[in-house]
Parts: sequence; C-alpha cells; structure tokens
Amino acid sequence: MSRLSIDDTIAAIASPPGPGIRGIVRLSGPATERSVSRLVQTEPPLSSILSARSLAGTIRIDSWGEIPCQLLYWPDSRSYTRQPSAEIHMTGSRPLLEWILERICREEAVRLATPGEFTLRAFLSGRIDLTQAEAVLGVIEAAGSHDLETALSQLAGGLATPLSDARKELLYLLAELEAGLDFAEEDIEFLSRQELSTRLASCHQALERTSQQVAGRKVNQSDLKAVLVGWPNAGKSSLFNQLVDGQAIVSGEAGTTRDYLTGKMWADSIPIELVDTAGLEFHEQPTPIESAAQAATRQQLEQADLRILCLDGSRPINQWEREQLERSSFYHIRLQTKADQPVSPIDAEQIDLRTSTVTGIGIDQLKSTMGQVACQLQNSESSVVHATAVRVENSLWLATESIQRARETVRAGLGDELVAAEMRRALDQLGQVVGTIYTDDLLDVVFGKFCIGK
Repeated sequence: MSRLSIDDTIAAIASPPGPGIRGIVRLSGPATERSVSRLVQTEPPLSSILSARSLAGTIRIDSWGEIPCQLLYWPDSRSYTRQPSAEIHMTGSRPLLEWILERICREEAVRLATPGEFTLRAFLSGRIDLTQAEAVLGVIEAAGSHDLETALSQLAGGLATPLSDARKELLYLLAELEAGLDFAEEDIEFLSRQELSTRLASCHQALERTSQQVAGRKVNQSDLKAVLVGWPNAGKSSLFNQLVDGQAIVSGEAGTTRDYLTGKMWADSIPIELVDTAGLEFHEQPTPIESAAQAATRQQLEQADLRILCLDGSRPINQWEREQLERSSFYHIRLQTKADQPVSPIDAEQIDLRTSTVTGIGIDQLKSTMGQVACQLQNSESSVVHATAVRVENSLWLATESIQRARETVRAGLGDELVAAEMRRALDQLGQVVGTIYTDDLLDVVFGKFCIGK
C-alpha cells in the first residue's frame, strides 16, 4: 500500500454499505477538478473556484435524467489529504453510487482507492501523525461512547501534542549540546550541566505520563503484572517470598538475584502475577552477567502494569533511589522495606508504605494497596486507542529509558557525546511512535485495517 503513487487521483465510495439518506463518493489528487467537472454541473464552474466551497450541482445519468447533488470541493492544499479533493453527496442508493464511481474511474488518471489510502495521504503529507491516523480507525470502529470519545481525543492531538512537544524539546537540547561539542576546544558552554539535567528531567516526566496512559489502555483483568524493582539488596526477594510463598534466594550479599522470578498472588480478589527482579543500578562498565540481569529487569518493567519501588530502610537512600522517588508518575507504589531495623528517615510524602518481612508490618496493607491500584488500572479512562497502545508501548518505554540513561550520564559527569547518543536513541523511538520514522511494512499494518474510502 505504502508504495502506491501519491500522484495518482484516487476515488472511492466513502459512505457505509447499504441504503441510506445520503451517500458519498470521495476523490483526491491532481485530476480531481477535471474528473468531477465532466460528471457534475455546477454554477460557478470548478475551474473558477480558488478556495474550499460547498456547491449545489446536478449529475446527468444516461436516460434517468438529472439528479441533484451537493459537491464539497477543495481546490488546494487545505484539504484532508493536502491535495485537490472533492466529495459528491447525494441519495444513498448503492447502485447509483457505484455508477458514479465507475464513470469517474473511466478517467485514465483516476483509480480506485485502496483501504485507508485517503488517511495514508493525510499522514504522508504531514496533515496528521501516525497516532492520529490510528485514531481515525478508532472512530470508525468505536463500539460505544467511551471508545468514540477516546478516539476523538486522540484524533484532536491528545497523544500527538505531548509527544510532539517532547520531541521538539529534545531536538533543541540536542542541537545545543552538539553545538557545544563543535566548540569544545574554544571552551564555549552553550548549555550548563544543571540546565541540561533539569530539562531532561522535564522531558522524562512528560514521557512517563504518556506511557502511563498507554499502559492503562492495555491492562487486562486476567493478566495484570506487578514488578518489584529497586537497588540490589533492597529486600525485594524477601517481599516476593512473603507475598507469593515463593522460593527466591535471600542473602545479605547484594546482587544475589541475577534473573527474575514470577509467582501468582491475589490482592482484593484480583489475580496478580508478581515478578521479583535483579537490582537496578548504574555501572559505567558492567560485566556480561550484570548487563544480562539489567536487561531482564528492564524488560519486565517494560511489560509491567503495576510497578513497586522498594527502598532499603536500613540505610540512607542513594542518588539513584532519590531520582526514582522523583518519578512519581512511573511507580504506582513506593515502599520502604526492612522497617524492623533502625529506619533511615525518608519524607512521609515520598513513600506510600513501610514494610517488614520479619515482623509482618505493612504486608497486609501492601496487599490491600496493590488491590486498590489494580482496580484503578482496570477501570482507568485512557485517551489512547487500543491499536495505538499496542504499537507504541515498547517505543515509548525505550525512549523513556534512553532519557533516563542520559540523565544518569549527566549525573556521572561523563562526556556530552554519550548524553547526545542517548538523546538520539530517544528521538528515534519517538519518531517511530508519531511516524516521522517509518517503514513500508509498518504503514501496511496500520492502514491495511481501514476500509476503502477512508
């Protein structure tokens, strides 16, 4: 589909099959004026019209005589496809609409549109992005008022606008960062490390909020997944064993867990798959085993519906944990473990619970809180259509993680070229979400779901 020429003029019946009060035949492309003028008589003629107009017209159909119609005409790039376009509105008789379409397609420069080709042209011309194109399909396929409202919100830019804003900010940041690299020998600073860190944090928070919207659309009551995440030796495995009666190895030595474990638990009658992961930490030069463990943890976080941040209460929090506490929209529950030991103080506003697997403090409350959050996730109102959520979840996750790694690189005082590399990865992933970077196969998948005429 995506390999079809956009220089062709395309036509299709745009109204649903079956009888109706009104039927629509739609055209788009450079031959629109000539093709329509040969079939529809209007006053004034289309050749004299310079801006979008609605015109009364007539169509002479062989021996049937003249039939009235309404013609909507866009002679320039202000149409849906940014091409000359027209819609012929008339009585919704299927034989009559097919007769008109057949006459139009007799023109050498006009052919029948493929499914979704009008919306594909709108996307390729920059009229809409890929998330809005999927919203068009969401409007068509809406099964109820909520689905329709969700699709219309996304079509109006509910997802495109925050993603576009994040992309623009990252592009500006990257331009300033790379300008500084070009003048590194002159010791000219275009962007301070503090400003870079602050603006990266703002982008990170915006993308996490969007990721939450997408995740909320995908939650399914039968397979909700909760993931325990934290620094090594933060008490995740002990908590896992307590919640699911599991067999995770528990040790005072940091880094005992190298893979992830899963177990089934119930929270307020909601089934939850609980995952115990290897501790997340930032290494400049990780070993192959450490890299594999970190990759497995990040993969589980990517797939998680409910994320639980575990903070070791027996010691002061470190810089990584402090940064995680700032990610309020990312973690659903923030808890301090090992509450039976001398607890290192953390502001009460920063955590939700304190637990101890030794004394049982907070365990029942944790289960109850998990059940409440799970219920909220299942009933959450999302402004993202399901098809978009399925397609973009992984790219959004990778973009968010790249920005987080860029922040960690800044914090570690490493070179700007490493920060820039992570920012470029984030931009590539966001480009795949909105469609500034795409493949023919991706467009075939997205637009192949449409019906002809849309």
